[in-house]
Amino acid sequence: MKKWIIFSALLCLLLLTGSVSAEQLSISGVIVDEKIYASQAPWYTENLIKSYGPVPSYDKDHNVASKGAMKDITGITERDILYKKLHNLYEATDDSVTKQYSYPEGPVLSYGYDALGTVTVGIYENTTVDEKTMDAIYSIVATEAKKQGIDNVPVIFCREPIAHLDLGRSDTWRPIIGGVQEATNIGAATTGFAATRGGQSGFITAGHIGDVGDAVYQPDLSSSIGSLTVSSLGATSDSAWIQYSSTSNQIFESSGSQPWVYGTMTPYVGLGVTMSGISSGVTTGTVVRETSIYNSFFDKIIQNQWLADYPSTSGDSGAPVYIKDSNQHIQLLGVQWGGGAGYSFFSPISNIINDLS
Repeated sequence: MKKWIIFSALLCLLLLTGSVSAEQLSISGVIVDEKIYASQAPWYTENLIKSYGPVPSYDKDHNVASKGAMKDITGITERDILYKKLHNLYEATDDSVTKQYSYPEGPVLSYGYDALGTVTVGIYENTTVDEKTMDAIYSIVATEAKKQGIDNVPVIFCREPIAHLDLGRSDTWRPIIGGVQEATNIGAATTGFAATRGGQSGFITAGHIGDVGDAVYQPDLSSSIGSLTVSSLGATSDSAWIQYSSTSNQIFESSGSQPWVYGTMTPYVGLGVTMSGISSGVTTGTVVRETSIYNSFFDKIIQNQWLADYPSTSGDSGAPVYIKDSNQHIQLLGVQWGGGAGYSFFSPISNIINDLS
């Protein structure tokens, strides 16, 4: 039986806490910008554990089905009154919630409220929370909400990863994300993206970083993360999978920005693409050719590879190649592995899945 590789998007976003001004949320008189509904969608869908009260709902494509607490808000002034009540509620209950239930003694990573009028409780994704605990937290919130003039207060409990600190590509990343420095005894390269294989967590990178069984490090030879687990052997891609228990489906673009992967797509000639590698950083270009091309590490022609004109250099091998859709969500295209004559070469997702399954 094939061990299918599954790409999972861990789609958790930071809470909005504190007061929010009209200038931050109002665009041409819009009560809440639709982009904010889109940005908060993962909290109400994939990451939702339990909800109380009238919370927003979304369909499978993250389109808003109902607006929850904002449904009956008809103007900016009314909205800001609600935000003020939520801020007061947050201030009055923060100590009670965090002192009793906060991580690491408890499961709560974050506590606040969002721009959609909902009280938000982030639960560390590697822990479980029982109904009794959620009911107890909700009781604290609901009791104070009535004092603030909020009946049937909406509250959501969601899975959340521990927030990344501002780190660079060459720093230690745990969990490991795409676009950061890795190394083998051959030299430095770039992590591609998180993937599971046969139910095991790990990540994809270039296949020519070594042979199966070779030690892999992140960020350098001082910190081992295991060994190269499966290689494509240059069948239809230059790719490899490293089994590692702690990964996150994000891509490093800067110390302050590691956007999430939302899906995959097939490249085509004329498509504008982005590569994020340890040597060149974030570079952009256009796919100019689909081709079969010689790979010196595997000493063979690899079919159905893609050429693009974004800049790349030594060390970028393994880097994720992707686009951002209209919502600025990452859609993975493949893995960077080489270049020459002003072009960069990458293997497409479909070939990588085929080779490593």
